[in-house]
Amino acid sequence: MIRLTTTAVLAFALFGCAETAEAVEVPAAVQSAFQAAYPGATDVEWSKDDDHYEVEFDMNGEEMEVEYSATGEVLEMED
Repeated sequence: MIRLTTTAVLAFALFGCAETAEAVEVPAAVQSAFQAAYPGATDVEWSKDDDHYEVEFDMNGEEMEVEYSATGEVLEMED
């Protein structure tokens, strides 16, 4: 019983941490480029991958993903 309780507590802690991950600090140039290109975007989620920034968002009911350099240049776009 103790082993089951311990496992449940550890699982809860692990999943709880995943939901409270720190926000990605996105450079102003990247934010400006994104906002200019997609002013009506909703459900915006940023992540950082090595030297570029990825944003997943909804635009007009479609899920999209764009990768930006740290200077705001579009590197790749998927829709």
